[in-house]
Amino acid sequence: MSYQCEVFVYGATPGGIGAAIAAARKGRRVVLAEPTGHIGGLMTSGLGRTDIDWPEASGAIYREFLQKVLADYTARYGPDSQQVKDCRGGMFFEPSVAEKLFAGMVEAEKQNLTVLTGHLLKQAVTEQNRLVAVELAASNGEISRWSAGAFIDATYEGDLAAAAGVPYLTGRESRDDWNEEYAGKLYMNFDGTKRVFPGSTGEGDHRIQAYNYRLCLTDVPENRIACYKPEVYRREDYTSLIGDVEAGRVKSIRDVLNILPVPNGKTDANNHHYCMCSSDLPEENQEYLDGDEAVRRRIRTRQRHYLEGLLWFLQHDEALPETFRQDALRFGYAADEFAESGHFPPQLYVREGRRICGEYMFTENDARLAPGLGRTPVHGDSVVVGSYAIDSHATRKREPAGENVALEGFLGLGWITEIYQVPYGVMVPQQVDGLLVPVAVSATHMGLGTIRMEPCWMQLGFAAGVAADMSLTLGTPERKLPIDLLQDRLLEEGQMITFFRDANPLTEEGTALQYWGAKGVFDSYEAEPDRPVSVAFASRLLALARLLPGGRSLPALPASANVLPAGVDMGPRLPKTEPSPAEYWQAHPLLPRPMLARWVETLNSRLAAGISLSADAGRSSTVSVDAADGEIVRVGEFCRIVYQYLKKNRS
Repeated sequence: MSYQCEVFVYGATPGGIGAAIAAARKGRRVVLAEPTGHIGGLMTSGLGRTDIDWPEASGAIYREFLQKVLADYTARYGPDSQQVKDCRGGMFFEPSVAEKLFAGMVEAEKQNLTVLTGHLLKQAVTEQNRLVAVELAASNGEISRWSAGAFIDATYEGDLAAAAGVPYLTGRESRDDWNEEYAGKLYMNFDGTKRVFPGSTGEGDHRIQAYNYRLCLTDVPENRIACYKPEVYRREDYTSLIGDVEAGRVKSIRDVLNILPVPNGKTDANNHHYCMCSSDLPEENQEYLDGDEAVRRRIRTRQRHYLEGLLWFLQHDEALPETFRQDALRFGYAADEFAESGHFPPQLYVREGRRICGEYMFTENDARLAPGLGRTPVHGDSVVVGSYAIDSHATRKREPAGENVALEGFLGLGWITEIYQVPYGVMVPQQVDGLLVPVAVSATHMGLGTIRMEPCWMQLGFAAGVAADMSLTLGTPERKLPIDLLQDRLLEEGQMITFFRDANPLTEEGTALQYWGAKGVFDSYEAEPDRPVSVAFASRLLALARLLPGGRSLPALPASANVLPAGVDMGPRLPKTEPSPAEYWQAHPLLPRPMLARWVETLNSRLAAGISLSADAGRSSTVSVDAADGEIVRVGEFCRIVYQYLKKNRS
């Protein structure tokens, strides 16, 4: 059967949900297809503590999700409840809550959005280097063909991009490839010292960081289901823990698994950073990305058996002390989670899939301070703000080189990672048009080490959905979209494209500051919006604005602060006896409000910009200045006025 839609999204991960909702809200007919039986990816499969260091640096769809989590717990348990406290403003949640909320968000767009679960990609159809259709196999064996004007690959693996012929990378780059300080082979102690051990040569290879499952455990007896011995149990996988316990390196199950709370007595149990034998399974996922479904199923089964066996070993193996086993027995699977899959999470944590070769390659250097600046590198095509420490899980199992504390490839660079911009180019693939890839983005292994967090992916997906709509509206290939117009649309939706510590991103002024932050106006995370504007700053901003879409015709500032209205007699006057212009501006470095008013009047009368100097610019289409002479003009105000003009002139 053949079908058509306007936007086709493959992969109902948080990134895919963000993309589908964004396009549907623009009125597009959207299909969201998912190969598994559930939506939400890891956020509905055990990852209940979202990885974001600065939630205030998030916007749009992820901020909306946080608000829904908080509202849900508040409505059910009350604003002063323990559940509300434990959800930490919406950042922490139970898998079933995330699934319910995602389902509700998708359902709200049902007029334009169709969800297909259990539909596996079989083939991508391209014509003249443009993706035009996909073929899917449903769980009942039926084959369908979907044509669309725009496609979005939101899978963790990058499956649609690969099928369409997009070039991609796997493995790790060397230090030399992109000048990344911590790239390639590395043995790092994850503790506070971040000590690097000998053998850290920085060579690149094809190794992929370990995968695992994020477990939802509980120690609440009435909701606890006992852990069970797997069908295939390999005790030898875990016996190294016996020596670790005897040596005192491991004292309890909490030293083996990183067991952290989410509401209602449940946990997000992840791999432990300091344990040599935890829930990760390094080296055994190498075939996953390019393997067929049979290979992937085998790896998923092995990963599940391994983790089930780990829990069984910790709770029942008599080589461990009785007190250790009894403590471990406090935990079991949450009875009210994942009932359809034996209370075990259905989604394997594919921490790193393929990485497309795109219009821009995001590296470690993009998430660290730019040399000489107080912020990360500026990206003029920024569409998302990211905020999580660069990290990677192990690529090798235990070795003597790790000195019983480090697994090769395991690293965390929290002390040097800063809030950063993600450029649009990372999701625009080389060679293939009609496709955006907001999850398996163009990044090095180190660069993906921070982008690969669900909040960032979800917002990238949202940006891809807005971009797909714009591409269809303008009839322009995704790679040739007018970036400034795309940024305008994203900022209108509450997306963040630049982070400042001292500006509210949701105000008109904050939006304008974000835009200028993406254009390199500010060299730190402080915009100082209340600082008086100097004439030098104003002149430089206008020079930059004339280089941007919509700004070519912007007039220069009046060269003099003494321009009189027409009809007012200028004489008598001896201009050459007055201070020179350079001397005058040196003595009066700030932009006078009357001078700004005259300049904006020119915009209104000559360019029909309709910009207001009032705080609420939407109420007036003309300038009204009744402030006393000498009142300062603020940086935030001036940035808002110039941005409003650009936006109006190019919309």
